[in-house]
Amino acid sequence: MNNLLIKNGLLIHADKQINEDILIRGETIQELGQNLTVSPDTTIIDASGKLIFPGVIDPHTHMGIPIKDGSSADTFATGSRSALHGGVTTILDFTVLGPGQTLCESLETRQKLAAESLCDVGLHINITRFEPEILDEIPLLIKKGYNSFKVFTTYEEAGMMLSYGQIEAVAKIIGENDGILMVHSEDNETIMAASEPFSDRSETHPKYHAYARPAEAEAVAIQTLGEISTRTNCTIYIVHLNTAQGLAVAAEFPLLKVETCPHYLMLTEDVYEQDDGTMFVASPPLRKQNDQDALWQGIQNGQIHTIGSDHCPFCLADKTADIPFQDIPNGMGGVETLFPGLLAQFIKRNIDLSLLTQLSSRNAAKIFDLDAIKGSLSVGAHADLLIIDPKASMQDWELNLDTILDWNAYAGLPAIFPETVIRRGEIVVASGQTQSCSQGELVVSTPS
Repeated sequence: MNNLLIKNGLLIHADKQINEDILIRGETIQELGQNLTVSPDTTIIDASGKLIFPGVIDPHTHMGIPIKDGSSADTFATGSRSALHGGVTTILDFTVLGPGQTLCESLETRQKLAAESLCDVGLHINITRFEPEILDEIPLLIKKGYNSFKVFTTYEEAGMMLSYGQIEAVAKIIGENDGILMVHSEDNETIMAASEPFSDRSETHPKYHAYARPAEAEAVAIQTLGEISTRTNCTIYIVHLNTAQGLAVAAEFPLLKVETCPHYLMLTEDVYEQDDGTMFVASPPLRKQNDQDALWQGIQNGQIHTIGSDHCPFCLADKTADIPFQDIPNGMGGVETLFPGLLAQFIKRNIDLSLLTQLSSRNAAKIFDLDAIKGSLSVGAHADLLIIDPKASMQDWELNLDTILDWNAYAGLPAIFPETVIRRGEIVVASGQTQSCSQGELVVSTPS
């Protein structure tokens, strides 16, 4: 069993920052403190002047999922390697419910694919059909440790949407069994009305994607979901919230948890006018500067609980120009740049780094019942952690990405990558370079 001592670093906990040493034995943190006694075979890392964060939990990734006529460009193998390079030690991905499949069968299919991951992996259960047999599976899955389920208030044309009445029925069962319901929150009727002027499919400019999915769609959906959460006593997790309107509505309902994404914090709809504007098409769309400002304010006042990448990447050849905007594959990569970009923004904006720990690891661990082993620098937890030089260059990081992708959304923005990443006690990134390492493990919820 390997022993590892990290000395002289500044630990960025969710509630404090303190200079302490960390003793790791095997896969877990064994001891925290000063002048720790170690055995002669202990490897020692001097982290003087460095910041130490818990390993990042990305609560929202889509590795190799079907999108329109293709699939997202990363597999679990390639995407997880990129994730480790950026400091993400755990990803939470989603099942894909195929025609005729049960929820359990969709989980088994996804588990086999996730076995290639170098990160640890948790899986949310997608519910994209409403059938009695599917509802009956929910309590069983929660007992097995799969306590998070996702539904969609739109994508009717893709056969993925549940009506609000169906969502309430699902929420009731999940709430009764202490699970959590995740919702893609854009009101379908609002989208259909906004899309009608473009029904002849003659528009190709990516800006029309935003016109067809207006900000109001989010606010309408969140209002209804908030009311459902109150009636069912079910915690509802709003994925990729991106508007000032939606944030204001969500704040009115105590059982709503809110996730946003780095693209909504760092980009606006202006990028649709760039030569590569098609590459920025994702759902929900990028919004206006006032929406971005509201999200940053929401981060600082506690209205936003997590930040997930919504990693659904495509290469340049996957998004051809001059096709109807409705046919552009939706999604952008972001798992590798999630934490480095956020860290640079927090430093630039002089925001408390303990808040970053909350948003990037601690809160997700609590919400999804992983906090017994993930999301903190605490004795008994998995030894997932990042060592970061806060004075490292924020420029030219694009030259050192560990990815199969040929495009990223954040080129030109500052980022600070970890120099060392440790996943369950194993050094998986050293001197900023991803190392050969063991496979990740499947993680399930463990309610306290």
